[in-house]
Order: sequence, then structure tokens, then C-alpha cells
Amino acid sequence: MKQCPACRTTYTDDTLAYCLSDGNTLIDLGEQQTVVHQGSGGGVRVDIPQTVQNAPQPTTQYATVSSGGGGGMKAFFIIAGVFAMVVLAVIGAAAIMYFNRDSVSGVTNSQSPTPAKNTSPTPDPNKDLRDQIANLEKQIADQKKGSSNANVPLKMPETSTTQTTARANSPGDGFLALRSLPSAQIGERIAKIPHGATVNIGGCGPVITPVKRSGRWCQASYNGMSGWVFDAYLTY
Repeated sequence: MKQCPACRTTYTDDTLAYCLSDGNTLIDLGEQQTVVHQGSGGGVRVDIPQTVQNAPQPTTQYATVSSGGGGGMKAFFIIAGVFAMVVLAVIGAAAIMYFNRDSVSGVTNSQSPTPAKNTSPTPDPNKDLRDQIANLEKQIADQKKGSSNANVPLKMPETSTTQTTARANSPGDGFLALRSLPSAQIGERIAKIPHGATVNIGGCGPVITPVKRSGRWCQASYNGMSGWVFDAYLTY
């Protein structure tokens, strides 16, 4: 234990050499010598220093307690708290901007006019050809019934520019008839197309029902000859 000779402050930290209040050199109380007096009677008297009553009462201070360290930690927590508040404010502002952008985008999309769908029908390039074939079949049917002059020439439809490939599928007869007109009654047979042979098919008329096998009369060409075939006996 050490003591300041000026202010009488006592320190328990033996590593201190100077008073923290006035800077005076501390005195080690454990090194005070006890004065021994030897009297004439052979007795021994020990003088122990007495505490002066009027002297100020010493106060004990602990050097390990420092207000500077506590102040530094307090400042650190204050700075950390301010930084956290700034970060939260930035995140909040970014979130508000994001949601406002989505709401504005939703309003814009809801207000934007919806383009009208194109409901116009797709033109059919073969419609006119089918009408011509249907008209020809009607003329043939009228001639068969005798309701019109058989000597009136039939108006043949235009040749289709669209061609597709098919195969004759008539295993029973072994051939498919290529006829001069779209009719099995008055159309003359031009050629026999063998079963499985390849045929070029052009425009076709409407489906004819009821017949043995429903189908259409189609423009056809085979082996350099042109005519009509019934596509119920074709495999596309």
C-alpha cells in the first residue's frame, strides 16, 4: 500500500509511483521502520507512529477505475446506434421507392388500352376454287336428272396452283379411277391409278354425303394425265 505525502491519498495498486491527484511521489507504507528504544532498566520500548487527529482522513482510490475507458465505450455505442439508424432509414426509403414504383406501374398497365384482337377471318385461297367445283357438281347433278340441257358445256374450274402428294388406297379394286369429270356416273375414266401409286392432288370440292364412303372430288394428275379422283380412296 502506498500513500501521497501531500494529500494523504492511499493507493492499493503497488505499481503506481506518483499520486494521481497532485503528481507527488508516493510513499510505501509497508517500508516504514519501527523505532525501538532500549531503556536503562533493560526494558524495550517500541514507538509506533500515531495518526494525527487533525490530519485529513485519507481516501482510498483504485487506479484500475478509469473514467476515460467508460467514456470511450459510451461514444462507441452512440456512433454505432447512429449508424444503425442511418442504415435503417436508407433501407426504408429504398423499400418505399420500390413499392411506389410497382404501384405506379400497375396503374399504368391498368390504364393502358388493350389492343383489340384481330377478329377478321383468315382468307381462304381455295374457297373460290371449291365454289367452282361445287357449281360444276351441281351442273352434273342437274344433267343426270334431265332438268337441264345435256348439250350445254360444263364450265370447268380453274386449275389449283397448290399441289399436294397422296397415294392411291384402293386395295379392293386394285386401282383408283382418274375421271374426266367429278362424277362416277357421267365422268369418263381416263386411267387406272394402281393401288399405292403417287398422285398429285390440287383443289378439292365439298364433302359429298351420303355415299358409300364420304369424300371429295379433287383435281389430280397422274403420269402426265389430268382429271378428277375421289379422295376417299387416297392416303395423304
